[in-house]
Amino acid sequence: MRDDIRKEVLERLEQDYRFEGSGAWLQKGKCPGCGGKELFTRREAPWVLRCGRANKCGWEQHVKDLYPEIFDNWSNRFKASEENPNAAADAYLQHARGIDLQGLRGSYTQEYYVDRDTGHGTATIRFPLPGGSWWERLIDQPGRFDRKARFAWRKSYAGQWWTAPDHDLETLARAPRIWIAEGIFDALSFRDAGEVAASVMSTNNYPEAALSDLRRKVAELELGAGPELVFAFDVGKAGREYSIKYVDKARADGWRATAATPLPEGDGEKLDWNDLHQRGRLTPDDLEEYLWHGEVMIAPTATEKACLIYDRKKLSSFSLVHDSRTWWASFNKARIAEIMTAEGVTEKAAARATADVDEIASCAFRILYFQTDVATDESHYYLRVNTPSSRWPAKAAFSTAAMAAGPEFKKRLLGVAPGAQWTGSTRQLEKIIDLQKGKRGIRQVETLDFTGYSREHEAWVLGDLAVKGGRVYRLNEEDYFDLGKMSLKLRTTERILSIDYDPERFDTAWLPVVWKAFRTNGLISISFWVMSFFAEQVRAMHKSVGFLEAIGDPGTGKTTLFEFLWKLCGRADYEGFDPQKATNAALARNLGKVANLPVVLIEGDRDEENGSHAKRFEWEELKTAYNGRAVRSRGVRNGGNETYDPPFRGAIVIEQNYPVNASPAILERIMQLKFDKTGWSTATKIAAAKLEHWPIEPVSGFMTHIIRREAEFLKTFREAFLRHESEIERRGQVNNIRIVKNHAQLAAALDALAGMVEIPDEAHSETIERIYAMAAERRASLSADHDVVQRFWELFDYLEHREDNPTPDTCINRHRKPDEFIAVSLPQFEERCRSRGLIPPGEKDLKRHLKSSKSRRFLKADTVNMVNDRHAHCWIFERPRKSERKEK
Repeated sequence: MRDDIRKEVLERLEQDYRFEGSGAWLQKGKCPGCGGKELFTRREAPWVLRCGRANKCGWEQHVKDLYPEIFDNWSNRFKASEENPNAAADAYLQHARGIDLQGLRGSYTQEYYVDRDTGHGTATIRFPLPGGSWWERLIDQPGRFDRKARFAWRKSYAGQWWTAPDHDLETLARAPRIWIAEGIFDALSFRDAGEVAASVMSTNNYPEAALSDLRRKVAELELGAGPELVFAFDVGKAGREYSIKYVDKARADGWRATAATPLPEGDGEKLDWNDLHQRGRLTPDDLEEYLWHGEVMIAPTATEKACLIYDRKKLSSFSLVHDSRTWWASFNKARIAEIMTAEGVTEKAAARATADVDEIASCAFRILYFQTDVATDESHYYLRVNTPSSRWPAKAAFSTAAMAAGPEFKKRLLGVAPGAQWTGSTRQLEKIIDLQKGKRGIRQVETLDFTGYSREHEAWVLGDLAVKGGRVYRLNEEDYFDLGKMSLKLRTTERILSIDYDPERFDTAWLPVVWKAFRTNGLISISFWVMSFFAEQVRAMHKSVGFLEAIGDPGTGKTTLFEFLWKLCGRADYEGFDPQKATNAALARNLGKVANLPVVLIEGDRDEENGSHAKRFEWEELKTAYNGRAVRSRGVRNGGNETYDPPFRGAIVIEQNYPVNASPAILERIMQLKFDKTGWSTATKIAAAKLEHWPIEPVSGFMTHIIRREAEFLKTFREAFLRHESEIERRGQVNNIRIVKNHAQLAAALDALAGMVEIPDEAHSETIERIYAMAAERRASLSADHDVVQRFWELFDYLEHREDNPTPDTCINRHRKPDEFIAVSLPQFEERCRSRGLIPPGEKDLKRHLKSSKSRRFLKADTVNMVNDRHAHCWIFERPRKSERKEK
């Protein structure tokens, strides 16, 4: 290992683990597993950290897993040259994989790969495969890419295997055994351990053609039965099942065959053979242990498996798994000794004769991890349950109560997997849990109660797909995302997004169609939509994200547009939710279930025609959402006084027919789009219909493509915001800081989007000007009454000024203090207008907009006791002072 890498590793280790000692060993570091001061490593080769409490803890980790950033910039550290064009590939193989290069040079090349989606590039190490194919591993910051390795496109290696140059066919034929692994690095690890090995590249590739060549060579050299085949696949379900399948197939073809695995049941710690090699755990003794584990794994019966375990471990009782069932084995050592004495047989034969093996569960289960939600203080064990009759395992969360008692466990098991039955005791359950826990304990996985971006983890969790640092992660076999030093999953089984992401497909053919159908309204909506993908990051910059309001008459295309925008995130047949129809709990959950995604409120503002007791949604509740603070809170069910106040992590879209009627504090948070039928034509109708029927599959990955380029978006956004903020202020039409900020963010989002997708310059500049105009219109609307309100006061003033000798029964202002207040009965107002041949605004419109009156401030709608001691329901306003009226 190069000294500069070792030095960097030592500095990080001493800083993070506070080792002591100045000799050949770093000692007394704090162990992450048990917390004791037992961690140690060699100073000259500090590649593996180990806890000295081998029996009680056994924590062990390779430094490349702790500090991957040190080990993933190979082409920067090792520059290619004419003398050595494979310098980075050599270094990666030697230093990152621990492989001896002697005899290997010339069997691989250093290549270069560029991701079409992000433009990121990396050096690769490429190995040619039989049949004209090749396999390559990305070696420079592979976490930036969707996958770490690639095969040649449409080139087959089926039936073949890869071997090192010094493992030619004759070497294979003369070997006592051949370790058949999945990956090339695994095969090279066995080679470094002094074994003969081959790589089949994948568990579903049985090397039939390669074995045929080997059989001919064995016959040619007259070597009898030939080497024993050892199928040594990776830990996990696929490795276990294919090992058993291939051993049976190889034996049926006349080969001596067995399997090997690091663990008896092929389950547990996910270390591949190269990981074990780098930890020094491929010694001859280790290999013999792994071969025994393989024998146990492929044993044909539960009794045979139990006897193998007893012969090795000498345990009186223990659990085991066979044929997707759980068994309990008991051995009477005294009885075994009697049989050995009386019949003169071996201990193995006596144990077989006395073995008592009973089924205690008609399924096999394994604790995958312990999942916790820090915010709500809820925790569960997450188990995988296999039954003989089911092809796919069931996976479910088990409460701590269900794991603590056999009867409770039985109940939960019955509800998880059809036919799964527990007949064992609580004590046996405890023993199984203790066995599965092992030395290192049970993995912990954090759960999220929302879909989208987690600010604490700097990652998007989108259901079955996650994105962190530009890299796309898929759910692993255990239903969580392994993001390096952290493990995450969604707590809920609800998947609101169904994303069909292909890194080679970035379909934006819909963009010109949106422009054709909706012009600037469409492009502004897309810009806000994309900005919502980064709502948390934008709030971190500017402390707030504005609300987008889309208003207009029915049939102007709002639903078509926003349903299509949801398709870009992988959400089909969805527009938004109606807060008027939602309970308080449903409203809180809809606002809190997403992060860095839009929350669309449809038709949230209704007429007051149902009376004063009708349930109404108040826009003032959203005031805190602007800054990302909690909108609603709820109690935590833990017997204490704690409350759960989830912050608002998304972006608000308001889609309805009428504008929001709320306080100035809410209105200045809103950027308004007005949809109408101006400019409609046959072409726009066709474009809108095309969007309406656009299939979701080719566009659902759009969000993923965008958020992978997080750094690029935010850099452009940050710079563009300052430019647009300055330009809006320079034009002098807007002096409200909040309105300037909101619209500058919107314009910046458009600029950032234009850096990622192709937007014609004319469309871009026209949309920017429209955003500037929106800011000016919003400022003007805040300082002026709505058209309906203006018309109301024009008619009121006309009627009041033409009153001749008004009496308490005839005056339009029914308040006892007419010089200070105005009280208007709307039915009387309408009657007076019509009696004079005037057409008043509709009562519904008046009830909707009068509360926003600015020229005469609305106070309340209430029953008024008039001068004549009669009562009437009136709308009450504050009358402006005479000085104010003169100014106006």
